[in-house]
Amino acid sequence: MSALVKTKSDVQETENIQQLILNTAADAFAEHGFSGTSLRDIGELAGINFQSIRYHFGSKEALWEKVVEVLSRKGQEAGLHHEQAIAGLPLKDQLRAQVRAIIAYQAANPNLNRILMREAMKNSERYKRIYPLYVSGFLELSQKFLGKLQKEGVVKKDIPIKDLVMIFTGALNYRLIAQATSEYYTKKSVDSDAAIEQHAAALTNLLLAK
Repeated sequence: MSALVKTKSDVQETENIQQLILNTAADAFAEHGFSGTSLRDIGELAGINFQSIRYHFGSKEALWEKVVEVLSRKGQEAGLHHEQAIAGLPLKDQLRAQVRAIIAYQAANPNLNRILMREAMKNSERYKRIYPLYVSGFLELSQKFLGKLQKEGVVKKDIPIKDLVMIFTGALNYRLIAQATSEYYTKKSVDSDAAIEQHAAALTNLLLAK
């Protein structure tokens, strides 16, 4: 067999290394930000030579964008699967289910929001590049969903839709991004079942038209 032909084990090993790098980089970028993280840091955390990261992903910038792409795709796939699952429910129940599902998913997968928040606060060039690719789509889906609920009288109609979307996404994300603040104040872990249920119920009740 030619040395240039990769075996299945070679392909699997490459995929495993790439996944390790992506997972480690996601944790590092979420905790320390882009500027506070180096490829050498990621290599040490992953237990591999940082030159291996360059081989698989190129620059730190390219790795950061790949992390955002992968995390965004996983979130979109989870959201689509859940949306299809609840499509037959009454609209009020769809709202409750959707809010709870988003909070539970983000509590278990906080890195993307933390990474994006760091860049959004600085309005960095990285954020400007990825906003139309990954962020605006979620906002547009939220606007479509909440707009339908407004039209049907399920949620409050006296809040302009774009303000409602920003309030909605802020309420979804803040206590998960500011985890320490939430846990000091509420005395509950943000990813506990009780905290997720209470968070979802509180946000749903705030949105519902009386």
